Amino acid sequence: MSNETTAKAPRPLAFIDTETTGLDPDQHQVWEIAVIMRHPGQPDWEAHWQIRPTELHLAQSAEPKALEIGRYHERMVIPNDYFVGQIDAHGRPAGMSHKTLAYDLTKLLKGAVLVGSNPAFDAAFLRVLLESAPWHYRTVDIATMAVGHLYGQAYTLTKQQCDPAFYGRADALLEGGWRSYELSRLMGIEPPSKADAHTALGDARWARDVYDAITKADAFYTATDDEMSAMASQALSSGGQK
Repeated sequence: MSNETTAKAPRPLAFIDTETTGLDPDQHQVWEIAVIMRHPGQPDWEAHWQIRPTELHLAQSAEPKALEIGRYHERMVIPNDYFVGQIDAHGRPAGMSHKTLAYDLTKLLKGAVLVGSNPAFDAAFLRVLLESAPWHYRTVDIATMAVGHLYGQAYTLTKQQCDPAFYGRADALLEGGWRSYELSRLMGIEPPSKADAHTALGDARWARDVYDAITKADAFYTATDDEMSAMASQALSSGGQK
């Protein structure tokens, strides 16, 4: 009899964001999707799509405020002669059918853990689009992670210094609510710029950066001697520039 156990391989992560024509997945539609896939031991890679809603939907169902926030009319690049496109790094669409998009997304997200800013919202719209939910049932919200990180720091410092005041400081930081941009800054990550905010790819990249800030050690502590020397040289060179 063997005592050895077979460790399960880590699940892939899918940093996601969607832009939609409103807040209700039963009435509104997703028009932009971005996914940054991370498989263990492999570099991240990005995928980005837009879906042009019908003129009837835009006229009768879409919420004007939602279209304004996502800058739909400024950023939609799918021409009228087809309605779905994968967007390349230069912002150019390659046309495809809804069926192909659904197939590609289902295959891409199968078994993955969705990570984002309120990813349950994105998951609800994707579930309608795909008529399935191929991803892992538990999503990861970067705001919830950041709050847990703050209270984790309070717990550690309280144990080290026997001073419960650290919990009060965490409470004070969150007194105004869980504002994702403020939490992002507390994690050391600047929120998306005006140009990138409320774009699917910009917000997916932001979610990834906040996740990494919480879950990965700072490069200073993991760098090799050669990398440390290079960082020091760069810092000194930058410091000498006016």
